[in-house]
Amino acid sequence: MTAAIRGVDGKNVLITGAARGVGHSCAIAFAQAGANVAALDVPAPMEGLYPLSTSAMLTETVDSIVAVGRQGVALSCDLRDEEQVKRAVGHALDAFDGRIDVIVNNAGLVALDAIHEMRSDVMSALIDTMVKGPIYVAKYAVPNMIGRRSGKIINISSATTRTGMAMVSHYVAAKHAVNGLTSAWAYELAEFGINVNAVAPASLRPGPDHGSAMVSGIAQQIGITAEAAFEQFSENGNFPGAKWRVEADHIRDTVLFLASDNADQITGQVVFVDGGQSAR
Repeated sequence: MTAAIRGVDGKNVLITGAARGVGHSCAIAFAQAGANVAALDVPAPMEGLYPLSTSAMLTETVDSIVAVGRQGVALSCDLRDEEQVKRAVGHALDAFDGRIDVIVNNAGLVALDAIHEMRSDVMSALIDTMVKGPIYVAKYAVPNMIGRRSGKIINISSATTRTGMAMVSHYVAAKHAVNGLTSAWAYELAEFGINVNAVAPASLRPGPDHGSAMVSGIAQQIGITAEAAFEQFSENGNFPGAKWRVEADHIRDTVLFLASDNADQITGQVVFVDGGQSAR
């Protein structure tokens, strides 16, 4: 058998946080591999946080999916709101003839807060988006997978779950919860033939337009450029050397692999794509 990515063509994929960063990169890659993509994001600001995605970004993501000949569905949804998630998943199922094959729980937020100065509203936004959000998505999308005894769930975690990081304890706690959901769901859904894994990136290189907003957001808080923040985080966390710089496309490639038939015997794992950070 030829060594190539197998089993993505013709699949229906639901991606959260799809308007920019890793989610945007994954949406385009899945479409190029022959999949249809429901792109979910919240094109609205959240108080106390850096600028998030816009409606234009979400539209452009879907336009890029359609441009390669695949079906794209734009879903405007705040993952903190269970009813919004229920409706969004329902729209995706309707658009895809009742079938979602792959879920990528990618949506994420970060902020700098010392523990003794923790902003309650920001803490709630992070935990509700990154913990409750994936639970709500799975609650309404997984029954479809169980009925077909098939499916792949990929959650986006963080290398900080291995190494820790000051000033972002709410973010680290939420990502530890993502790891817990990954292992618990892998056990729970194994009998239905559903694979559940996570990908844990280091800090990602920021980029223009649809690039990752997390490092840019932190850079704004500490008053330096996004590229300077990325280099500082990478130098402090990753292995030494210019090679060990993680970009959205590195995460995209890992997600695509875990969603493919190539990864059928991989489940319950957290795959660290972190330039060696977790090995230090």
